[in-house]
Amino acid sequence: MTAEATVEAVPLRRGRIARIRALFNPEAVPVTEIADLASDDLNRAWISGYEQLSVTGFWSIARRLPALLAAALRLAAGASRPRVVWLLVLQVIAGICQAVSLFATTGALGALIASGPTPDKISAALPSLVLIGALLAIQAGAVGVGQLLVGQLAPVMDAQALGRLQQLCTTVEAVAFDSAGWMDAEVRAERGAVSPRYLLQATVRVMRNAAGIIAAGIVLATIDPVLLPLLALTIAPKLWAQVRSARQGYAVWVRQVEGKRRQNQIAQLGQSVSYAPEVRALGLSEYLGVRYRKLAVLFAREAAALARATSLSAMAGDAASAIAMLGAYAALVELLYAGWLPLALGGTAFFAIGRTQSALLSLVSYGNDLYAEGLYLDGFEEFCTNAQQYLPKPATVPTPTGFTEITVEDVCFTYTGATRPAVEHATLTIKAGRVVALVGENGAAKTTLTKLLGRLYLPDSGRICWDGIDTAHMDPDELRSHIALVAQDGMRAPFTAAENIRIGAWSTTPQDETGRAAITTAAHKAGAHTFIKALPHGYDTLMDRSLTSGSNVSGGQWQRLGIARGLLKTTAALILADEPTAHLDAEAELAFAAHLKTLPAAVVLVTHRMNIVAACADHIYVLEDGTVTTHGTHTQLLAHPDNWYARAFRLQQDSFNALASESAD
Repeated sequence: MTAEATVEAVPLRRGRIARIRALFNPEAVPVTEIADLASDDLNRAWISGYEQLSVTGFWSIARRLPALLAAALRLAAGASRPRVVWLLVLQVIAGICQAVSLFATTGALGALIASGPTPDKISAALPSLVLIGALLAIQAGAVGVGQLLVGQLAPVMDAQALGRLQQLCTTVEAVAFDSAGWMDAEVRAERGAVSPRYLLQATVRVMRNAAGIIAAGIVLATIDPVLLPLLALTIAPKLWAQVRSARQGYAVWVRQVEGKRRQNQIAQLGQSVSYAPEVRALGLSEYLGVRYRKLAVLFAREAAALARATSLSAMAGDAASAIAMLGAYAALVELLYAGWLPLALGGTAFFAIGRTQSALLSLVSYGNDLYAEGLYLDGFEEFCTNAQQYLPKPATVPTPTGFTEITVEDVCFTYTGATRPAVEHATLTIKAGRVVALVGENGAAKTTLTKLLGRLYLPDSGRICWDGIDTAHMDPDELRSHIALVAQDGMRAPFTAAENIRIGAWSTTPQDETGRAAITTAAHKAGAHTFIKALPHGYDTLMDRSLTSGSNVSGGQWQRLGIARGLLKTTAALILADEPTAHLDAEAELAFAAHLKTLPAAVVLVTHRMNIVAACADHIYVLEDGTVTTHGTHTQLLAHPDNWYARAFRLQQDSFNALASESAD
């Protein structure tokens, strides 16, 4: 062979080895790339868990199993400590029964293989056989009661974990939802929230099989210690294969999280009742179908690679384990043949090896489940730890029930990830009992300013004060209890019509006749009472057509429900009305404007309808690019024709006058 040929043979051989190794490795398949997702360079958060896991070694995983066992028992103890204690006691009882029954097997076998008439041998073996039967019955009873306890603990553990997740998600500052990776971390946390249940189930099975292994190991060590290391060799390859599969499965799951969420979003567009008209009007069936199938093909390719890799790993582990098992049985035969081991003990050893092998296989399987669930639990715990950073800080000043004046002092605010401020050096004043309008073009930061006033966000700099007290130092929940919100596209909850209004002041509106009267009054003020009474079940109609006996209403009627929800909070000192009449007809719009003037609370009104501003606003602030450029009353602003408000008002009035003139002609 020439030197040139020798040089070329090495890369070819390496290429074949690399291809063989790739068969065992799903990471050889490229990470799913989706056209409308940010590139990896811009968005690394969603695959960070995969990257961290990919460097985790076998022994690191093996060392973690005891900690997971302890974590599962600790979580279960949080649900019911007495049940956990009984669960542990039952596992010990089951293990003792297994050990004693194996020792009793030696007595039974010794009696059966002894010389003499068969009836005599059976009589001699009968006490051992009865003991074995009794022990197996006790063991079965312990296992059954243990499963009962697990069944009682699991739902409580689910409720605790999911409740903790729900509490955090509804308590953290709104800025948390703007942070990179929050939604993907929440998806992982939702999966991890049910991991405590599965951790407990796997833990019990691991302990049960570990008790069996310990019992059999004691028997084998008593018979001949040389059998123990041979037995350990039978399970090591399977353990390697199972742990490797767990790592690979979790890695693929993590790197698909955001893509799966995007796939679900596409599916919801096609399956949602709300979007059904627009999907059909735009002919989006093929468009959405192609995008959904593209993602499905990408995920299927990765799933196939994972199945191939885990199956081949399992096959390799099974083959190595079978070879080791043959070695263990060969050693046992050699001990019997050499006469170093009595036949009865040899039979017991045979049973012990078989039972231990079965228990070891189960231990590996359930240990794998335990480890895999531990990975999901990590996502839950990491999310909860991260969420703690976004919880509101404790209040340092008392929260007043009202105010004489709210001042916004040189406030600046930038959304997470934005390159420029949304609100920049904004200053304004809101007096009690007055209607203040915020006007400006789209993107002028009117809505953002109302979010700051409602304590949904905190300013980056500057202050928002109630009678000189900075609201940033108040308890946000107490502060919001004195603020009512009427949004353009408010919550459309799948509750009854009455409950959709009641949630505006649920803590102070009872579910009785008194509360119903308050709800009805708010509905009358919002112009919603008539259409609610016309619903199939009136105020008790479920407002979701997909639910049994449910119904739905128009966008304008939903907005009236939102207005009623805001007006129900009669104790509110501040009402934030963001485009509250966008879906209302002209008559309802003017009626709402007139009602605003009668409210004792201060009202901040965001709208593009200049006639509504002129009808009810006591003071008007004009925002441009997040900054207050001018302010004054309607009359004062019209006196300066070059400002934005004056131009917008004239433009709308000229449009109305032109239409009226055309109608007259």
